[in-house]
Amino acid sequence: MKKYVLIFVLFALVYFVLDTLVDAGFFKTVEDHSELKNTQLYDNIPGPEDLDIDVENGLLFISSTDRWNYQNGEQTDDGIYLLNLAEDTIPYKLYSTYANDFHPHGISFFRQGGSDYLFVVNHNQYGSSVELFRFLNDTLFHLVSFENELMCCPNDIVAVDTDQFYVTNDHGYKDGIMKTLEDYLRLPKSYLLYFDGKTYLKVYEGLNYANGVNISPIGETVYLTETTGRKISVLDRNISTGELQLRFTKNLETGLDNITIDSDGNLWIAAHPKLFDFVGHSKDPEKKSPSQVLKLSPKGDNDFTVTEVYLKNGEELSGSSTALFYNNQVFIGVVYDNTLLRGDY
Repeated sequence: MKKYVLIFVLFALVYFVLDTLVDAGFFKTVEDHSELKNTQLYDNIPGPEDLDIDVENGLLFISSTDRWNYQNGEQTDDGIYLLNLAEDTIPYKLYSTYANDFHPHGISFFRQGGSDYLFVVNHNQYGSSVELFRFLNDTLFHLVSFENELMCCPNDIVAVDTDQFYVTNDHGYKDGIMKTLEDYLRLPKSYLLYFDGKTYLKVYEGLNYANGVNISPIGETVYLTETTGRKISVLDRNISTGELQLRFTKNLETGLDNITIDSDGNLWIAAHPKLFDFVGHSKDPEKKSPSQVLKLSPKGDNDFTVTEVYLKNGEELSGSSTALFYNNQVFIGVVYDNTLLRGDY
């Protein structure tokens, strides 16, 4: 009897390992292709992980953190960069009145009452927070810091008001061995958090590395990606309460990162098709990680038509994190490298 139990346990372990490798893209072959033309690279922005845009004025906001040096304990001069697409400038760093240590992650541009705001997920030696700025005359004027114990591991953010937002927590465990086990055992411990102006609420739980979040223009639909879960969830939103109800999910069979939405309602998602390569890249700049961009066009109420716009082995662009479409051009940011790609589409 013990022999059969041992065989069963061994079989289950082998199956789990193989399933993990398949989900992580270990056996996937990357065949380079791109629908982008006339591409150019900006190389003066460390770790341009997230992008958002002021559509009316053609201003591209870029979250920048020099992650390789920062995670090695070095001092880094991080911040928010701006690319003025109307004037076709090169990206330049915005002045900020925020007085504390600033290492941006996810960002969300928001306009209300003629004023422009930028929400920024920030990580520093004191922990993690969401910082709210007013943007005026190439300056980020700091207004308030949002902090809460439920916001242990914030990644991406989308604003719905000047004091209301959704923020993904990519882990349920903040650090230590349990955080590592959460990743490699694919424990569904991460979640989406909503701040309604007074209270922080877990509005969607049981996720495998919740990553990107965005919202439809009139606020009735929330989109959420999972990296190790490899799927996008489409959620109906109660505009009055912020509560969410799952409409449907779609497995995209790749390690999904941030989401942007274009003027036609298409979703643009950057992804990591080989997650173990990305883990290696995160520790060693010499190791490249393939980059992928998917365009999701709504097909009925409960599905998307998926177009792979970009897939390359990482030599041109390594570790893609955000893709944004604007004015017949696509912009792709990355997590670690000093590279932002721009191409016609």
